[in-house]
Amino acid sequence: MRLFLLEIKRVLRTRMTWLLLSASLALTAFMAYIPVTYEGAVIEEDGKETVLEGLRAVRHYRQYNDTIYGEVTAEKLREAVEKRLEIYPVYDSEYGENIPSKLYYEELALSEPYMHGIREVCADPGTGIAPQTLEIRPEDAEQYYEKMTERLSSIMEMEQKDYPSAEKLALEKFEKVERPYTYYYGANSNSMDYQVLLIFAVTIFCVVIAAPVFSAEYQTGADDILRCTRHGRLRLAATKILSALLITGTAFVLCGVLFILITNSLFGWEGTKTSIQILYSATSLPAYDVGQLQWANLAGSFLILLSGISFTLFLSARMKNNVSALAAGLFFVILPVVAEAALPGAAGTWLGCFLPSGGIGMSNCLLYSLIDYHFLHVGQASVWNVDMLLLIRAVEIPLFIFLAAYTYCRKGSV
Repeated sequence: MRLFLLEIKRVLRTRMTWLLLSASLALTAFMAYIPVTYEGAVIEEDGKETVLEGLRAVRHYRQYNDTIYGEVTAEKLREAVEKRLEIYPVYDSEYGENIPSKLYYEELALSEPYMHGIREVCADPGTGIAPQTLEIRPEDAEQYYEKMTERLSSIMEMEQKDYPSAEKLALEKFEKVERPYTYYYGANSNSMDYQVLLIFAVTIFCVVIAAPVFSAEYQTGADDILRCTRHGRLRLAATKILSALLITGTAFVLCGVLFILITNSLFGWEGTKTSIQILYSATSLPAYDVGQLQWANLAGSFLILLSGISFTLFLSARMKNNVSALAAGLFFVILPVVAEAALPGAAGTWLGCFLPSGGIGMSNCLLYSLIDYHFLHVGQASVWNVDMLLLIRAVEIPLFIFLAAYTYCRKGSV
């Protein structure tokens, strides 16, 4: 235990570690606040139009949570369509343009979250093209929930037409989604995107902290002395690995939890009860609300982080100096982003599953996998990309920890 505490102290005392940990905390607060600045509304006060921005706009929308929002019923969906059919022709509008700001925020803005889902379930089953707002009938909106299974089936037939097992699996997952949906004003898709950005940035910081764990002492020659001590091989290797995982894992969890707490405190905790199908696709597969999605994204990304850090420690045990270890570690963090963009389709998805940091990035992030319809196939059998991704990470973590310790111990015997 004393050796373990000394190793933690050694890592934490470096200037770079403190700078990166401080930067992570500052970045967390900054990214949690940025989505608030995108909020806006126009209201009438004392006979004048007043533009609300930021927190003032957030407070304005939150006041409707107790009166207007709640269960997304067929009546609310029908009313959203009827208002647009009434207002759009008056202003010769097809997509919501030309409508005065005050009228938009008073009559249409509150029901806007419902409309993309209505357009989606009313899309043409053969082409997937959604109708324009004026082409939707109020009766179609009332059949919102009845049309969902048909809509999901048409999506799977277009995207997975050669794999009926994928459609069956998707429908089984979607059956678990609770209906009717719920909607409350709160953290939105912008906030979720910034959670993805934060996870990616903090992962890079953690890799920078972990990369020199072994290679720094190779470079200075201190390792030659440490190997001559009583616990200079396996126990020292285990101590270094566990301390690096503890420091980086704690930093990641702290930043992730702090982001969620700040975000929901700013936007209101009522919004965490919103069904993710309202924010994203009406047929998204996970049976989560927004709060559950925030925590699921953090927990899954934490597993991916541990895999990436374990692999970085393995690289550190092999490299002879800090520069090589750091360059290799950062390369394998960025590689999944490049690889999945360069290899579209199944090849890129499979590669992203096996790369240690696959699932942390931008377009290849775990969040987008959760709300999308990516399936992997072995023969005619299908598995959801998210399930495969997390299963492989659970296998890679102990594998790379073993390889890091084995490489370090063997290095002393060569």
